[in-house]
Amino acid sequence: MNFLYTALLISVLLVGCKPTTDQPYLTTQTPLTLVSSNDGEFNQMFQLTEDQTTDWELKTKDSLTVVHLGPDHPPIIKTVYDTVPSSIAGTPTMAMSSDGRYAIIVNHSFRLGKMGDLQLPDGPQRNADLTPELLKEKEMTAQLVNMLSLIDLSTKDFRVVDRVLLEDRACNVMAHPDGQRFITGGDKNFYIHKIDNGRLVQLSQNPQPYGLGTFWIHPKGNRLITTQGVPGESATVQWYSIRGNKIEHLSEVTVAPGVPSKITEASFILRVSPDGTIALICQRSLGNGIDYSDILIADLTLEKPVINAVVKQVSDGSESFAFHPNSKMAVATALNRDHNCIVVLDIASSPPRLLYTLDAKGMSQGIEFTPEGDKLFVGSPIAGRIEVFDVVGDYELRKNPKFINVGFGHNSLTIGPRYLPAKAESK
Repeated sequence: MNFLYTALLISVLLVGCKPTTDQPYLTTQTPLTLVSSNDGEFNQMFQLTEDQTTDWELKTKDSLTVVHLGPDHPPIIKTVYDTVPSSIAGTPTMAMSSDGRYAIIVNHSFRLGKMGDLQLPDGPQRNADLTPELLKEKEMTAQLVNMLSLIDLSTKDFRVVDRVLLEDRACNVMAHPDGQRFITGGDKNFYIHKIDNGRLVQLSQNPQPYGLGTFWIHPKGNRLITTQGVPGESATVQWYSIRGNKIEHLSEVTVAPGVPSKITEASFILRVSPDGTIALICQRSLGNGIDYSDILIADLTLEKPVINAVVKQVSDGSESFAFHPNSKMAVATALNRDHNCIVVLDIASSPPRLLYTLDAKGMSQGIEFTPEGDKLFVGSPIAGRIEVFDVVGDYELRKNPKFINVGFGHNSLTIGPRYLPAKAESK
């Protein structure tokens, strides 16, 4: 009996001391960079004075956070304040160059609800207040500028190397699939730029009549789809062509007869699947505590796309989407402050269906899978962090207790390759 007990004890101790290949920090299979833009104005809305009323004097700074991840080192995280203005109103992603060297962040003068009541600091705030000299300064504290900022991620201080003022209010900027151009969507124009020796060069300006909106580029690079209108008053979904550097309207995307849902005045964010067959559209991207909103699904295989499917009552508003590389799972973020979640969808079924929801920190915004699909990153503006979920199998997510701190007011998240100068120069 004593022999058996001793043998059992030894085996337990051996198992408990078995070395593991897992690292005590977050890793990714390949070197990657995450960029988070952070809107201090949004975070300030939740700050209280000593008498527990809203502190309307803006103290929280806009910032950007750069996170380098890899297979053999802990996350390298740096947050830089007061160099890049950014706003939470818009698609919660931004542009990154195909080699990972540059990030482009957009800001605009549009403000939602009570955010317009914030007391901004003295100094230049709008386009007209800025001189060519001020545009070259290291700091840029103007909150109400319509601007593109180009950040060089190869520099130690993640320096802003160029700033471009826009004629109208733009809610998002995306890299074109050709890896050379970048498209920005304003409330009056689409802009196309390229990066030339650390400068943003405008290639075209394309007028459009459908108002403020957000968009996503089709993976073939010849189309883009938008949600547009006047937030809180009207919204439409529109379909455009991209021919060279010219963007032209093609058709409106409407809800097909018999689909038990509709576009609302708060339908604002969307994303196209990597295979280009569908677009997921947030039915409500403003407000919370109202009801459980739907996710609309547009069929992009048609010459004139149409919304012909819906996933009903997924969450209390929705904000953004990510598609897993397996083409089976998609994830949506919800909008609530306390009763918040991420939503897991089965997009391989016909029609797509809701599988389950998972707890997430409040007002979740940017959301991205790693290229290999083993991890999901979800940002929270209120918590000032990026949460991490591990992917198990085709559809299961498990929250990792480790997270990444970013600047307060996180509003967008982009993932790309880590820029490696030596490797780039050797090619």
